[in-house]
Amino acid sequence: MYSDFLFNFYKITEENGLEEGAQILTRMATNKPLFVLDSGVMADDIWKRVQRFRKCLELIEDEKIQKSLNEMIYFSAGIMPDYETTENRFDAVEKLESTIKEFKASDGDFGHRLVAIGPGGIDHDWESGDYAGREHDYFDAQTIHDERDLFALQLTLAKKLNMPFILHSRRGFSETADVLKAIKWNRGVVHGFAYNQSELEFFLNLGWYISFCGTVTYSGKKNFSDMSELVSYVPKDRLIIESDSPYYAPVPLKSVGNEPCYINYIYEYVASKRGMPRHKLSEAVEKNIQKLFDL
Repeated sequence: MYSDFLFNFYKITEENGLEEGAQILTRMATNKPLFVLDSGVMADDIWKRVQRFRKCLELIEDEKIQKSLNEMIYFSAGIMPDYETTENRFDAVEKLESTIKEFKASDGDFGHRLVAIGPGGIDHDWESGDYAGREHDYFDAQTIHDERDLFALQLTLAKKLNMPFILHSRRGFSETADVLKAIKWNRGVVHGFAYNQSELEFFLNLGWYISFCGTVTYSGKKNFSDMSELVSYVPKDRLIIESDSPYYAPVPLKSVGNEPCYINYIYEYVASKRGMPRHKLSEAVEKNIQKLFDL
């Protein structure tokens, strides 16, 4: 049972179509996960994400698979930074709050499965998956301020609604740390962790869970050389694993598009680095997910 803390199903179907989306869901179900979480990037995109999931579900003929998928799927709602949302951050977060409340009140089967706010946070390269840093002209002082403000507003909303937060932080540790210290809401998980040990200790000391995705298997590669050591450093009761599909396919599939069932490779890698059986790692991750999301 390989739970997937975070994947991006709408993006997967945009790239592959509904039929392939249904097949991907079917393959994902073979892992028999306790929990899979679909995330988005906009304040109100949960409506179209749930609708996309339902459309793909209808294409699956096996009723047992349909039922298992309905039971394992959960959702988050959050805002990733871009030009428009940082400039209009107060309106965006107000829309996020109203969307969460409306969805929980009105969406029947899935209303109670909206369990977290996010991903949201600091990302100092909006246009590149390589995270080249602040070399881009658009990251002036005002942009950095507005991005940090958007993160603070979302984290404050999570605190207000008593919901876990999914933290996205890339090449912006100092700004991330400033917001966490100011808001003092540390119920959540750092997804796709990509920092070093001292920064890891900062998050752990505040109480955050740490999630690794396919990049953890890129040992020795630029920006990921320390990952193989950090997977052993994270306490077992703080460790979570995600596919983050369709991004960052794990080794040995790095050259292909990522999908949720490839999370098996991440579990295998992390288990080997920690010197434990994969099923024990899976049990630990599921226990952490249950505690974090009050399942």
